[in-house]
Amino acid sequence: MSFSKLNIKRIMYLVFGIISFCLGAVGVIIPGLPTTPFMILSSILFLRSSDRMYKWLINHPKFGKYVLDFKKGKGINLKTKIYAQSMMLLTVTLSLIPISPMFIENQLVRIVLFTSGIFSFWLVGFKIPTNKSYTNEPNKK
Repeated sequence: MSFSKLNIKRIMYLVFGIISFCLGAVGVIIPGLPTTPFMILSSILFLRSSDRMYKWLINHPKFGKYVLDFKKGKGINLKTKIYAQSMMLLTVTLSLIPISPMFIENQLVRIVLFTSGIFSFWLVGFKIPTNKSYTNEPNKK
């Protein structure tokens, strides 16, 4: 009985890890959606569910550096932090202003967007350390 509960838990971690990874990957393209917090969350969830997925993520040429820099305590470089916070602020603001072409009609979606925007802004600005170098180090194998 406990074996099946353990498998279900690992599968849930894996599914949420994949969802988090997808959101982080979309964050590379869509301004306002942060990449680093989602990649860090994915690494934690993959670590609890699949060694193979965790190793794949930390060795990924594009996304591995986010996780490895965070694990080393380096965080995000200042230029990236400022850009991410600016884009989050701009995107959330434009989607909440009624005269904006990006305005979202659904009240519930606006509340969720506003809440997640504030949380992401706080997370990137105050909880993720600032890397003192100008750019993040490339992923070294």
